[in-house]
Amino acid sequence: MGRRVPVLALLALACAGAPDPGPAPMQLQRSAAALPGISVGGEPLDARAFAAAAAFLFPEQSRALVRALLRSEFARREALRLGLRVPAAHLEEAVAAAVEGLEGGLPAGQDRETWARERYGRSWREVEVALRRQIEENQLYQLVLRADALLGPRYDCHVLIGREEAQARRWAEQLRAGASPAVLAAASLDPGPEGDGRFPPLPRYLPPPVREAFREASPGTVVGPFQLEGEPVWRVLRVAEILPPVEDLPPVSALLEDLRLHPVTELETRAWFAEMMRRYTAAERLPALVPPDSAFVPAR
Repeated sequence: MGRRVPVLALLALACAGAPDPGPAPMQLQRSAAALPGISVGGEPLDARAFAAAAAFLFPEQSRALVRALLRSEFARREALRLGLRVPAAHLEEAVAAAVEGLEGGLPAGQDRETWARERYGRSWREVEVALRRQIEENQLYQLVLRADALLGPRYDCHVLIGREEAQARRWAEQLRAGASPAVLAAASLDPGPEGDGRFPPLPRYLPPPVREAFREASPGTVVGPFQLEGEPVWRVLRVAEILPPVEDLPPVSALLEDLRLHPVTELETRAWFAEMMRRYTAAERLPALVPPDSAFVPAR
């Protein structure tokens, strides 16, 4: 496959419909701001009021939601750029597994429809549409993350993860003295899928604070110890090999199999998101905290 081929599903369904080309700009703004299903006297809830209240009352959850929405949009754009899509059979398999897991966790005597009504106030059919959308977005995100990394140089590394900085510093000293990272990985919090500290190769773009350290990296370079923002653990990396870019992306089936064997890591996630923020000149802030004067959209 060539490399240059040119959750809010319920809300999207509720707002679906052919746009009217006639209204004035203010009318278009009002229509776009309305949240169907919540109204007072026939006036629907203003989405800006909802977002402002959520951002003020639940700032951490709102930040996580903003990131999730940005991530999904980045993945959509990258999938179009790279000519990638999640195979229907793969998606159906994942949805079936999710539904099976959901049903297995329901209390005795409760079915999917009752659960959906109690949790979301919606039918199971609507909830299933949203679930399918979420799964597809997550799979597409992982697919484009791993594919985009292949298009540039990658760092094949051993990664050691510890709770204490002192332990991480000892690891770094031992690695620089020639110790085997595969042996040291036995004491790592996560020794990797093979138990030797090896993880999927890291992309050419890396998040702070390790970005600068990798600019002159070569096989044998030891980086760290360092912490990612918001994480309590310390990492030490030793570069094993610098892999060249691929000329053509492998088939989607091969990418999916690689993801199954080597799940996306936190370092990959951070690196990709930071690169997409730069690539698409995106902004990441909470919505305005002050709602409009009326929380409901006045009737025209």
